[in-house]
Amino acid sequence: MQHEHPLATSLLLEAADAAAELREALALAGFALPSLRGDTPAGDQAHVRLGGASASAVRDLAAWIRARA
Repeated sequence: MQHEHPLATSLLLEAADAAAELREALALAGFALPSLRGDTPAGDQAHVRLGGASASAVRDLAAWIRARA
C-alpha cells in the first residue's frame, strides 16, 4: 500500500490551484495554454507545467505582456 506524504499532497493541490488561476487569467485576456496543469512538486515547491502552445499564440501573448509592462 502506497501512502502519499501530506506535504506532497498539499503541493499537488497548490500546483493545481495555481494552474487554474493562470488558466482563468489567460482566458480573461483571450489566451489559452492547452497543456497548462499542476505537476509533481519540484523539491519542496509546488510546480506548474505551462505546456506547449503554437508559436503564434506565444508571440501574441508576449506582445500583450510587453504592451502592459
